[in-house]
Amino acid sequence: MKKYSIISLGCSKNLVDSEVFAYITESAGYKLTEDLQEAEVIIVNTCGFIIDAKEESISTILEAAEFKTSGKCKKLIVTGCLVKRYFEDIKNSFPEIDEVIQLKDFNAFKGIFRVSSTEKRKLLTPPHFAYLRVSDGCNNYCSYCAIPAIRGQLESVPIEELVISAESLVASGARELILTAQDTARYGVDIYGEQKLPELLQKLNAIKDLIWIRILYLHPAHITSEMIDMIARLPKVCKYFEIPIQHINNEILESMNRKVTKERILEIITDIRTKIPDAVIRTTLITGYPGETEQKFDELKNFVKEMKFERLGAFAYSREENTPAYDLEPQVPEEIAEQRKDELMQIQQDISEEFLAGLVGEKIKVIIDRNSSEEGFLFEGRSYFDSPEIDGVVFITEGKAGIGDIVEVEIIDGWEYDLIGRIV
Repeated sequence: MKKYSIISLGCSKNLVDSEVFAYITESAGYKLTEDLQEAEVIIVNTCGFIIDAKEESISTILEAAEFKTSGKCKKLIVTGCLVKRYFEDIKNSFPEIDEVIQLKDFNAFKGIFRVSSTEKRKLLTPPHFAYLRVSDGCNNYCSYCAIPAIRGQLESVPIEELVISAESLVASGARELILTAQDTARYGVDIYGEQKLPELLQKLNAIKDLIWIRILYLHPAHITSEMIDMIARLPKVCKYFEIPIQHINNEILESMNRKVTKERILEIITDIRTKIPDAVIRTTLITGYPGETEQKFDELKNFVKEMKFERLGAFAYSREENTPAYDLEPQVPEEIAEQRKDELMQIQQDISEEFLAGLVGEKIKVIIDRNSSEEGFLFEGRSYFDSPEIDGVVFITEGKAGIGDIVEVEIIDGWEYDLIGRIV
């Protein structure tokens, strides 16, 4: 049988597109292989969000192109967000590419293989968890962000379609569904005229055999008390809040066009901590945004120390062309932005270590993702506060379980970001 490989870069939203491309390819009679040497077709779904992502996409294209001479590859197909931003440049700069497909142009992709398949998905995750993209695009227009130019405006999927998709994924073995979008909290506004995440969560919570529902990308400007109350009330919804705050200084927040203030962010955190004592909050922060003085950075550092977020990622500002922030002054030197990022992550490492140490002796639910390749461990899994590929891992030393099982684990040790436990 003919074989293909697909390399999906960037976020979980992009992965959902990759799963549609994979399904179309398999409809044409190809079988997935992870060995690029064996693949007759190689598909690269690129990311073009920030400079590092663009550089990774370009290097991946070049590496994949090498298999046209060293492997069996007869066709190299490139698509995704980088293509959306630089379509003509990519077509003209990489003669090794056989087909350049615009972002989400599934019909053009079908034309390559001369198939008329529906736009279903071939899951590229392990079968026990899957991403459910509730919307695509974004109307927020943050000043540093190119996503609206790449993905367009908010386009929600109707509730009934999402429920059908979710039921199908669960019937195929998914025990955890991960809701993803550019702004999950804003879900439904374009269709229904109001935010519909609470209603969607209620309907998903009613699906038999679904155990965990995880929500990603809750923009703080659109989090409501109703959402927090619903997450608190529904047993299948993980008490895990991923809230990309980006900064805490009000002048920076205004310049970023985040449509939220420091005071409102503090209200949201207090509301969550009060209503859901075992909630875990994950956030992301940007250092080195134009105009970030030492005083404003100190405010951000103190905020991180005081809030003690259980999970946190920091990124140095990426100056992106065709965004309002590109021309802002004063720009912060890259080396200072990187230094500040490292400083935040050092603070967070101590906070994370303290948080995980406090779990030693506790029993928590863990989903088993894989057999462990690390010496001394049987399995690797995730707690309710660990999102795949983003957060930590729970290493299991003993006990019986199958891949995809959700089991009770006694925590016996904690590292900076990971836990060690045994199944009880």
